[in-house]
Amino acid sequence: MFSPITSYDEPGVVFTFGGNSFGTWLFFILAVVLFVGFFVRMIQHENHAYKAIIDHAPVEKGPAAEGEPTPY
Repeated sequence: MFSPITSYDEPGVVFTFGGNSFGTWLFFILAVVLFVGFFVRMIQHENHAYKAIIDHAPVEKGPAAEGEPTPY
């Protein structure tokens, strides 16, 4: 009754977001922020892990993983 489809004879396309629309920029900025955030968190974890190795401390809580040196 309230369908926007008036005829099934000539199918058309429906775009969710057009070029340079708010939705396109929103998802682009969100993707860039998540990508940069991943690298920032990865660098923080690596710095913590290297410091723990230098201090002869466990890198993470819990039992030592296979191949990880035991704490002294």
